[in-house]
Amino acid sequence: MREKRKRKKVKRKKSSFKYELRYLVLITFVCLILAFVLAFVTGEVPSFLDRIIQKQADRIVVEKVKVVKKETLEKAKKENLEDVVKKYKDKAKGDK
Repeated sequence: MREKRKRKKVKRKKSSFKYELRYLVLITFVCLILAFVLAFVTGEVPSFLDRIIQKQADRIVVEKVKVVKKETLEKAKKENLEDVVKKYKDKAKGDK
């Protein structure tokens, strides 16, 4: 009779890439936290945040000013056109 071979159970190796990726993400996260803490301790973060807030405020103000200028120009054009039309109508009535 033929003997059955015993097969060894071969465990599949888990992907080492997943473990390396986890460690890489963990190390990156820890480094970012340390960098933030160091920047905050040295006082650079508050000034950085102030600069960001100031830039956003300036951008919003510039956009509002552009809108107001555009509206003002449109109103001025309409008023000027109405004045010109009235002026020519008055001249035309005066000539008759």
